[in-house]
Amino acid sequence: MEKETKPRKPFVEEVVQEFPAVGKYRIRLLRNPRKPRDGPALDIREYVKDVNFEGFTRRGIRLSERAHLDVLRDVLKEVLERAGFAGPTPGLLPVQ
Repeated sequence: MEKETKPRKPFVEEVVQEFPAVGKYRIRLLRNPRKPRDGPALDIREYVKDVNFEGFTRRGIRLSERAHLDVLRDVLKEVLERAGFAGPTPGLLPVQ
């Protein structure tokens, strides 16, 4: 006898904030309404606008852990400094 399963409701994320697009990528801060205790997640994802499809693709990243966001911040800071776009920020430890 097969177990009957109820169809799942589609998961809808709550967009807390949307940031300016970077090329074909959209940057959003998302929250899971089913887990209000969880913190927000940074989502950087490709957005396609085509005749056959319009929407977000699977190409992208989602960071929800603070440690991962800290690594991304440090990497971006180092890239900007090496490219000469920004000097070291006073009061912050250098990236190791």
